Amino acid sequence: MIKMMAAVCRRPGMTHAEYVAYVQHVHAAISNENPLSLRRYVQNHVFDAAFGSAAESVHSMTVARDSVTELWWDNPQDMGATFSHEHVRTKVGPDGANFGDVSRTLSIVATEVEQPVACPGQAVGAKVMHYLRMAEGLTLPTFFERWARAHERALAASPVAAAAVRRCAHSRQVPDFNTMLAYFGAKDVAVYEGVASLWFDDTASVGAFRAYERALLAINAEPGSAFYQPAQSFFVYATEVSIYERRTA
Repeated sequence: MIKMMAAVCRRPGMTHAEYVAYVQHVHAAISNENPLSLRRYVQNHVFDAAFGSAAESVHSMTVARDSVTELWWDNPQDMGATFSHEHVRTKVGPDGANFGDVSRTLSIVATEVEQPVACPGQAVGAKVMHYLRMAEGLTLPTFFERWARAHERALAASPVAAAAVRRCAHSRQVPDFNTMLAYFGAKDVAVYEGVASLWFDDTASVGAFRAYERALLAINAEPGSAFYQPAQSFFVYATEVSIYERRTA
């Protein structure tokens, strides 16, 4: 399967609550009028976030995100057919201007790779989405390899996080489709090579992510282990809302 993720900012003059109500009940309904070849559609409604690293004061990402949309297809052909379809071109796409600041939308086309966790469980509570910029000088395969290794080491080094994380998935950028990132109309925004999604039991549990993040930072600082740029990365805390899922027979 292949997926597109879009981190969206609300348009000027709109409150976060108004934004969430619109994307969940109005925009989602327009999309569901004709889901085409879409396999799954999830909205992640953001309730908190942090940008960069406490150890580094410089950060280019200063705009908060209100939600992250995730769209899945069985294959790249289905994804392409969706975005070229008349319903998406004339109704779904143009509706974005009614709720989002499209010039700031961050998007990534990726494949999802499950990562091991110590205490797996139902991924139905709160969620952390950690956007990572690859360390300079790395290739994507090296970044993905170091990232996966750092995840396992971070869980081992932070028992509190290990006990709280119920599932982890790494969304790995597929650079062949970076040309599609202009679909949302974003201007001069960064391209992120990976997004880690970590699920917790509830909104009270997501704070355990901080221990995990500290372990990642320590690993990233080790010689030969650097895999991401903390000052150019960010994470959001969100609640996941399922909008559409196509069931197989």
